Amino acid sequence: MGSPRIIVVRHAESEHHIRRLSGGWTDTSLTELGRRQAQAVAARLAREVEGPVRIFTSDLKRAAETAAPIAAAFRVEAAPEWRLREHNNGEAVDLTIAEMLDRFPQQPFPHAPDHRPFPGGETAREFRARVSTFMDELVLDDVPTILVTHGGTLRPLIACWLGLSDDLMAGIGISTYVTGITVLSVSWEGLREVGRMNDVGHLAGMPGYVGLA
Repeated sequence: MGSPRIIVVRHAESEHHIRRLSGGWTDTSLTELGRRQAQAVAARLAREVEGPVRIFTSDLKRAAETAAPIAAAFRVEAAPEWRLREHNNGEAVDLTIAEMLDRFPQQPFPHAPDHRPFPGGETAREFRARVSTFMDELVLDDVPTILVTHGGTLRPLIACWLGLSDDLMAGIGISTYVTGITVLSVSWEGLREVGRMNDVGHLAGMPGYVGLA
């Protein structure tokens, strides 16, 4: 059997980015640039990943719309999975960032695992527990699994994969770019590892591409 691989793809540019809305469970579609980015990451995955694959996607629009061209490239269905959603931001959903910060002033980072930044939202520990239930059910074999999700969701995914505690993760920041590819793999020694992180080479030449800057 080959080495298990989980390929995590952050969604493409969404309307909430350009409209300066809060993220989390605010549910917006991709921009025109975002649709081009989604096509670019789909083409790259089709070149570099041998099928068959499994594809799961957050059920929020920006992730599902990013997953659609990837699924089409592999001729499979992307299974919607609400547990792959971004951090639940409760009463901050649909607010602009300015409105959010005015209504819910934020404590300086790092936040403790049980800190609840927004009424009705999740703590980091609750977020991790939600993602963990999905990861615990995931089949690990020689069929690559593609997860289309969110920048914030990558933190608990990596924490679950590497077995990092909530307290340790409270002091760790993970920066991701739209359609960034992160690969969670198992080494030949049987060790779980992050084999690639936030790879956006497929966006070279597109507006906003940051390269190694």
